[in-house]
Amino acid sequence: MTDFNPGDLPDLYLIRHGQTDWNLHGRFQGDSDIALNDTGKAQAEVLSQTMFERVAAGHLATHELQIFASPLLRARQTAGIITQRLAHPLGDIVIEPRLKELSFGRWEGLTTLEVKKNFPDERRRRKADRWNFHPRNGESFAARVPSLLAFLESLHAPTVIVTHTGIIRLCLILLGARDREKALVEEISQDKIYLWSKGSLAAV
Repeated sequence: MTDFNPGDLPDLYLIRHGQTDWNLHGRFQGDSDIALNDTGKAQAEVLSQTMFERVAAGHLATHELQIFASPLLRARQTAGIITQRLAHPLGDIVIEPRLKELSFGRWEGLTTLEVKKNFPDERRRRKADRWNFHPRNGESFAARVPSLLAFLESLHAPTVIVTHTGIIRLCLILLGARDREKALVEEISQDKIYLWSKGSLAAV
């Protein structure tokens, strides 16, 4: 990590997938493979238009653009909608396992209230240490740092990254855009793009 300089990275477009029914009903999703709902598809269309407008304005060229997506369906669907709007071949999307959402283990499919009722001790431990905590059979943020850092270090061209809340929060920390405590509770929008460019973060 000592040689990693986020300011040397190319422009990164960090995109959270559109809404799913589990998002709508407040269920922990983790690496469960849930599809976009109609709202999520509409959000992906908005994101695709934002990217199209940046291309049209000359902020980036599609032939230079790399597009990576988590292997989970909701991210692949979002990436597909964006790619089609940019007239980019769908086959150009690189499915990247390191972008998969953190697993919530036995919490997946449950609401916050259900977790509070069924696993009160785990919930208290999470509130005390979000960085190292993981539910039974789940993953911690800390455990995912090496693989995500290696992915970021491999990037050498403008890049679209279609992924999940947990991974974007980790990216914000690794890029130095947010301190750890703030990033781990930050709401990650499903209809905005987080652009990392020349060492600074902006929402577009």
